[in-house]
Amino acid sequence: MIKNHPPTQFLADYSAGALSLAPAISVTTHLQFCDQCREAVSGLNALGGELLSDCEGIEISSSLLADTLDQLDAQLDDTPSSTVAVPDANTLADTELANEIPDYLHKFVGRSTLNWRSLSSSVSVAPITVGETEYELALHRIEAGGRTPIHDHQGTEVTVVLKGTFSDEQGMYHEGDFLIREAGEVHQPIAAQNESCVCLSVLSAPIKLTGIKQVLNPFMRFNPS
Repeated sequence: MIKNHPPTQFLADYSAGALSLAPAISVTTHLQFCDQCREAVSGLNALGGELLSDCEGIEISSSLLADTLDQLDAQLDDTPSSTVAVPDANTLADTELANEIPDYLHKFVGRSTLNWRSLSSSVSVAPITVGETEYELALHRIEAGGRTPIHDHQGTEVTVVLKGTFSDEQGMYHEGDFLIREAGEVHQPIAAQNESCVCLSVLSAPIKLTGIKQVLNPFMRFNPS
């Protein structure tokens, strides 16, 4: 049962199209699991439509649509076809994982092979490239019974649980749960003993290791892409 949801303001920004791409992907992913938040976003969209209908219209040039379409065509003509094609989900490098993440994520993960790298003996990460400039978007996997290093945050961290469960000092989290951690919040996620846990994560800054491992902080990666 999902117990953790995006804050109301987060959903309002999502409905208004005010979120950057990576945070917006995290909300859309949560919506695949959560009827409650889907209904909330639907209500926000309806409210936004009513507000727009009450706005006074303004005159626009009769050629605006044609000019806009011409500009879009020009941009596509200048873009190599390989950068706009979206491979089929079957191009996922990790076939098992392809069956464990929401269908919505396949078109993003499938743009390039997953490059998993180990962060520790039980934690691995695979960056996802979506053309993001402000946030790092990635999949994190914690092996059954494994734990991440204890860490703080230098910025916002959004986590959506895709598969399995994990716990930290504040509780236990299940598939679909949406978590936000801010700078100064220290925790150590630990996967359940019976299965690995896969999460989608969005970072606005690199994490900050604590304790003896803090000597590694200068080498922590942060790669918006």
